[in-house]
Amino acid sequence: MALVRCERCGRPKGRVRTYVTSVTPLGYSETAAICGHAGCERPGLVWLDEQEKAEYDRGQRIFSVPNAAVKIQVA
Repeated sequence: MALVRCERCGRPKGRVRTYVTSVTPLGYSETAAICGHAGCERPGLVWLDEQEKAEYDRGQRIFSVPNAAVKIQVA
């Protein structure tokens, strides 16, 4: 499952998955996708594992994230 991390927090170190690339969420950097690292509130990039990267290359643009792995900023 995809994870969201800001540029400063960088590539996530997955326990089960290896994250191979990041993509920008819609509206980046004015986005609702906020870094999921504890204590961080910066806009985040979406990090994909190998399978998700292959799906992205085939045109997939919506990805799930694990429970509580991302925070959503609202107005």
